[in-house]
Amino acid sequence: MSVVRKGTERTARWITCLAAAALLALPAAALADPFFTLKTTVTVPGNALTSFDISWVDPELHAYLLSDRSNKAVDVINTFTKAATNLAAGKFAGVVSAEPHYSCPPNSCNGPNGVLSFFNRASGKHEVWAGDGPTINCLGRQTLATATTACSTVKVIDFDTGAILHTIPTAGQFRADELCYDAADHLIQIANDSEVPFPYISYIPTEGPNAYKVVKQIQFDGGGAGHGPPATNGIEQCKWNPRDGLIYLNIPEVNGDGNDVAPGWTVLIDPKTMQIVNHFVIPLDQCAGPQGMAIGPFPEILLGCNAKGPPPLPAGCDPTSTCTGGSGAQNTVVIDERNGNVIKTLAGQGGNDEVWFNPGNGLYFLAEGSNAVAVQLGIASSFPFIATLQDVVVANVSVGHAHSVAADPFSGEVYFPIPSNLDGTGNTIANPCGANASQGCVAIYGSQFPQFSQWSH
Repeated sequence: MSVVRKGTERTARWITCLAAAALLALPAAALADPFFTLKTTVTVPGNALTSFDISWVDPELHAYLLSDRSNKAVDVINTFTKAATNLAAGKFAGVVSAEPHYSCPPNSCNGPNGVLSFFNRASGKHEVWAGDGPTINCLGRQTLATATTACSTVKVIDFDTGAILHTIPTAGQFRADELCYDAADHLIQIANDSEVPFPYISYIPTEGPNAYKVVKQIQFDGGGAGHGPPATNGIEQCKWNPRDGLIYLNIPEVNGDGNDVAPGWTVLIDPKTMQIVNHFVIPLDQCAGPQGMAIGPFPEILLGCNAKGPPPLPAGCDPTSTCTGGSGAQNTVVIDERNGNVIKTLAGQGGNDEVWFNPGNGLYFLAEGSNAVAVQLGIASSFPFIATLQDVVVANVSVGHAHSVAADPFSGEVYFPIPSNLDGTGNTIANPCGANASQGCVAIYGSQFPQFSQWSH
């Protein structure tokens, strides 16, 4: 069993106290008021921002990072000056349609996808890691021994120079997607979420004799000991939890039909052994399709749930009959890391991909790009109570997908990228990008209350 790090316990207690003080100091009427408002927008260089994936804030670098498929780059916005640049532009797969020569299902070959950054003490560089898709037809699974860098890869970029330091093959036909970093064991976990017949995850050390090489994979095919459950709708976000040293991983659906109609799991993995040690079955009626994940104050973990739950039965309906109900609720949940129990259901806050916890102000941020009611940025408190505080609605109908979010713990600003194809017929909400709506932008929101605007020391 992993050792709990006492330093991280103290950090968690400090974060909890900070968040409690901020919320208790807020005027009683404020929670009903729109306290996060649009501060500015940034238009990224190059092509219109039509397709993107995960984003990340690195407070040490004062940088916001966005996986930008439209420009085959990782976009960088300086969190002080708001200047925008493209990192490693043209070095990724970009937007790949279901073209015959790729034989790619939609979104299965795109890149970049998941992204994160950290200072690697072994290389002495600030490294940006991003999952990428293939550049050739890679049908027919490879083995690690025969893997090629023309198929699914992880790219490691020098933040300061933009040079690609390493291109690491993951032996997949399709893209390498979401990833997370274990700072104690110096280990990357990344998912090949679109593989057929089942997806898998890979482990890559960031230092030592096996640095920048895949050293182990876990298949999510229900194959017994050493395998994960049958992941029938891909693999989503993972997070390393410094409180218990485990990696938590969301599986949107286990043993279903591919539409999130069966319960998802949160799987717990010991990175020291790279083995699954536990799992939590997530209640389908409270959280269908768990995708995003954010580690909050102890013992909270927010799951960003995407799909609608099972439809409720009409009053008096016999469940054994053929009568059907309406659409189910689209909620999200906060679970207890100790046992997987649902601590709080946030009603109507579903449709998420990426979610984020800001320790600077104790708030959760939810990118609800697939919410059935509206495309919105959800904002929720973590302490002293878990509750939705605000929905920043950016569209009431959409053909785009605003599904990425990250926050700066120092300024309290929230970065919410808006695709160039956000507006659909009948949308009555003003596009945050304004005159640049056809180009897309990164919308930056901030609080009017100082308790939520900066990291107080």
